[in-house]
Amino acid sequence: MFTFVPGPPEVPSQVTLPMNLRFAADELIVKSIVYSTRNASNDIEDTIQIWCNITNDNLIGSFPNSLHIQVQHDDHFRLNNTFQTGNLVLQFQQTATGNPASYQPQPLISSQNPQQTFGKVSLTIEFVKLAQK
Repeated sequence: MFTFVPGPPEVPSQVTLPMNLRFAADELIVKSIVYSTRNASNDIEDTIQIWCNITNDNLIGSFPNSLHIQVQHDDHFRLNNTFQTGNLVLQFQQTATGNPASYQPQPLISSQNPQQTFGKVSLTIEFVKLAQK
């Protein structure tokens, strides 16, 4: 994750995904989080939190960076407004070694010194429109 730099504007530890859904979504559902360490001895134990720009609470998940994990979820997050087109922004934030994740904004993992997160993360998300709000 320390070398991940997406297309312009390039911000390490942040993913900006242009979206064009076929419907105006009311919720984002996190279905799974998978983290694979490149070499477990390289990662310094920390909890990485996942921040999202379009949800009410912004924090949509976390994972320990020192373990291989594959966790199934069914976590529902209401969106700020209905979302159909625009950018979905995900940030991978540090929480300070050994401390639990926090709802407060945290520095991006790319600013860790020394770097402590080296693996690969995969998220499965789903957008849904509610029949009745």
